[in-house]
Amino acid sequence: MGKKLKIAITIEDESGKTLVSQTREREVPYVEELISKGFRGAFHDLETAVLESRKEVSDGIVEDYLELVSEKKPSVKWEIAEVLRQKDTQ
Repeated sequence: MGKKLKIAITIEDESGKTLVSQTREREVPYVEELISKGFRGAFHDLETAVLESRKEVSDGIVEDYLELVSEKKPSVKWEIAEVLRQKDTQ
């Protein structure tokens, strides 16, 4: 039975109010899996879970925050779209 890895990112304003938040949870290997899979296999599973979760939560928080900002300033929405288009062409 694995254990849970939980990665969370929260962006707050000056008063501490949460503006956007993203969390991801994954199962990670525990002692029994270290023994059955061997250290390398279990470490690979752990490393993969951490890297994938970190990427998902960081991509999600950026997207949510940019969406929030663009709702408050309509001109920002155009600028964000332009930056994303340039990023896609690279």
